[in-house]
Amino acid sequence: MMKLFDLHADTGYAVMKKRRAGEVDIITRDQLPKRCAGGFQWVCMASYFEGQESWEDMQEMILALHEENDRCPQVHAVKTKEDLQQEDGLYAIYTVEGMCGIREDVQSKIDWLFAHDIKIASLAWNDENALATGVRGNPERGLSDLGRQVISRMGKHHMIVDVSHANEQTFWDIMDCASGPVMATHSNARALCDHPRNLYDEQLKELAKRGGIIGVVACGAFVNQDPQKRDVAHLVEHMIYLRDLIGIEHVALGLDFMDDYDDSENFMLNDLRTPAHAQRIIEGMKHHFTAEEIKAIAYDNAYRLIKQSCL
Repeated sequence: MMKLFDLHADTGYAVMKKRRAGEVDIITRDQLPKRCAGGFQWVCMASYFEGQESWEDMQEMILALHEENDRCPQVHAVKTKEDLQQEDGLYAIYTVEGMCGIREDVQSKIDWLFAHDIKIASLAWNDENALATGVRGNPERGLSDLGRQVISRMGKHHMIVDVSHANEQTFWDIMDCASGPVMATHSNARALCDHPRNLYDEQLKELAKRGGIIGVVACGAFVNQDPQKRDVAHLVEHMIYLRDLIGIEHVALGLDFMDDYDDSENFMLNDLRTPAHAQRIIEGMKHHFTAEEIKAIAYDNAYRLIKQSCL
């Protein structure tokens, strides 16, 4: 079984939803079995915020995710290079999707995120907030002055900036001011699927020029506009396109499985419903990629960038 590195999973959301219903041991019971069945060794576990949440809401979810992982001996939080290099269990890299709760006190709040092992963060989800503008916001608005302060502070901690939900103006503003690493944790090629969450060729080329990577995402609407073509074969087409456009070293997995959402059947690929099915991606790649290329996309590119950039 090929080991896998997933750059994006809404694990914090799943944990928070079930803890509020009185459940515990959520990682052990719900997350670990399907991740292990799919061959995952590293997962970027996101605390996800839509846009209305406060700073206290952000802290609550991040702390809850830490606590649930601490309850599961097989899950290891990645804090240093040594943590990333182990060979047993599931390795959790903490991330944030949307920082709408940061409206002031940028330095102390980014420092708090860093102290709680956040390695990757996006400034906005699809919303328009005090820092930046997501894909549903004003297309003429990008980063705010406060957002630029966030980028600067993240750079001091070697935190990776995620551009997956940024609108075009925010994307280019980030590229303009970020001194550190940048990645798109879960997006596809807009040339193959014209969805606002996917990236144009010029954006992809800039990402590669900066040494970044893009994690291909398995949400059906981001893979193909035809519901009948929302499958692994068409996800692999995005990988082929990206390899040919920007190079194999810039392509990874950011699958964004939504099996913890009530309406998940409407989101995922027809033949890729849960993390337990993830080896189907490897099978689909075998006719189009060499063994070394498969390894690069499956885990090596993400492993290398995170190890070099923020640990």
